[in-house]
Amino acid sequence: MNRLRTIHADAVLAFGPFHYYVQRRLILHGERPLRVGSRALEILHLLLEHAGSVVSKKTILARVWPTTVVEEINLRVHIAALRRVLADGKGGQRYIANIPQRGYSFVADVKLSEAAEAAPAGPSGGALHNLPGRLSPIIGRDAIVDELVRKMPARRLLTLVGPGGMGKTTVALRVAELVLPHYQDGVYFIDLSGLADPALVAAKVASTLGLALPGEGAWCGLDRYLLDRHLLLVLDNCEHLIESCAALVEGLLMRAPRVAILATSREPLLTEGECVQRLAALSIPTPLSTTEVALACSAVRLFVARVAAYRPGFVLREQDVAVVTAICRRLDGMPLALELAAAQVEVLGLRGLLGQLEHCLQLLIHGRRTAAPRHQSLRALLDWSYALLSPLEQTVLQRLAVFKVALSLDKAASFIACKQVDEAQVFEAITQLVAKSWLSVALIDSVVHYRLLNTSRAYALEKLGASDEYRQIQQRYARHRNMRVIQGHKLP
Repeated sequence: MNRLRTIHADAVLAFGPFHYYVQRRLILHGERPLRVGSRALEILHLLLEHAGSVVSKKTILARVWPTTVVEEINLRVHIAALRRVLADGKGGQRYIANIPQRGYSFVADVKLSEAAEAAPAGPSGGALHNLPGRLSPIIGRDAIVDELVRKMPARRLLTLVGPGGMGKTTVALRVAELVLPHYQDGVYFIDLSGLADPALVAAKVASTLGLALPGEGAWCGLDRYLLDRHLLLVLDNCEHLIESCAALVEGLLMRAPRVAILATSREPLLTEGECVQRLAALSIPTPLSTTEVALACSAVRLFVARVAAYRPGFVLREQDVAVVTAICRRLDGMPLALELAAAQVEVLGLRGLLGQLEHCLQLLIHGRRTAAPRHQSLRALLDWSYALLSPLEQTVLQRLAVFKVALSLDKAASFIACKQVDEAQVFEAITQLVAKSWLSVALIDSVVHYRLLNTSRAYALEKLGASDEYRQIQQRYARHRNMRVIQGHKLP
C-alpha cells in the first residue's frame, strides 16, 4: 500500500524483507536491526510517508536540515548510504529512485505490517518491552550507539558511565530499541531515580516485569522467573543505590545465564564481568571555525536545533559561529546544559546568553516541566550528584575548584593536603571523584592530569564560598600563585 500520507506513531511498515518501526525509528532486516544514521533515517521516513510520489530535494533538505543551509551533496551522501543499507538494486529490487530535476521517490511497495498486531505477549500479557516512545531525534550519538549495539550481544553486563546531564539515559534507550529483536523475551527499562530505599531494588525490577512479589520475596521470585528467560534489563540511574544495584546485578547474572543488563550510572558498579563505557561530551569546534565546520560538531548541532525549537526559522549565521562555539565550550558540550541554555536565547540573544554564563547555575533553570526534578535545572542536577559524595570527597572537590586548568596528581595533592587530610586520603578522594564523573582525566606530556568541567567547577566554588575554610583556601591559592611566578611557571 503506497501513498501513506499519515503514518501512525505505532505503525510498522513493511517493504521487501524490511520492517520499519515508526515510533522507535528502527529498521529490521528479518530480526536483525540495521545501523542507519539519524539524518538518513529521517530521509527514509519522509520518503515512506510519500511512497509512490516524488519528494523534491528542497522538501527533503527543509525537513532533515531545518535550521541550517547545506549543499545538495549532503543529501546525495545520505541517499547513497540508505541505498547501501537496503541493498538497493541487488537482485532486481529497487527502493529509492532518483527522478531527474525533481527529487526522489520510494518506488517499492509499502504496506502496513501485521507485525504490530501479532506482537508476542510479555509477562503481563503486553508487548515484549516497556520502552518509552522517543519524541525528538538524538543528535551526535550515532557513533557511541553503534559501538554499544555491537558490544551488547557479546556482553552480559555493560555500564554506561558519565556525569549527570550527558545523556546516558537517552543513549541507553536508543541502544535498547536497536537490540530489542535480539532478546527473545524482551527488553525492560527500570528507572531507579525515584527509589530511595536500597532494599527495594529487587522489588522494583520485579514489579516492572509484572511480577506481584513482596519486597522480601522479590529476590527468590526474580531468580525463578528469569532462570530460563532471554531478556535485557536496562537499569537507569544506579548511582544512589550503587551497592544494592551491584549485588542485584551480580546475583541475577550468576543465577539467570541468558539475562543481560545495561546499566547507567555516574560510576561503575564494580561487579564481575562488567564492561564500562564512559560517555563523552558532544564535540565542540575550535575557535575561528567556519559555519560548515561548526555544524559538523554535535554540540553546535544540538544547540542550534534546540534554539530553533523556540525560535522557528533560526539558522546559524557566519557572524554568530564564534559566539555559539564559546557557549558550547563554556557548557562543556553537555547536552542538558545546552538544552537549558537554548531556552534562554529568545530572551537574552546569543551574545547576551554568553555574557550571562558566568552565572550559569542561576541562568540554566528552565527545563521541561515533565522532566525528572533533577533535570529541570543545572543546580538540581549538581545537588543530586554532590549529595552522593563523602565529606572528604566534597572537601577535595571544593579545593580543586580554585584551579581553572588541569592539575597533575602530585600538584593537586601538595595543594590540598593538610593536617586534617593527608596525601593518601587526597589520592583516594581524587580516584573516587574520577570514578564518579566529577573529574575528567587527560594525558599531558605523558602525565595524567585532572580537571573539573566548567559547570562543576562553578558549583564547587559556590560550595567553597559558603564553607568555613574559604578564606584559608584563597590565601593558600594566593601563595601557590606567587610561588609559581617566582619559579617562572605559567599560572593556573
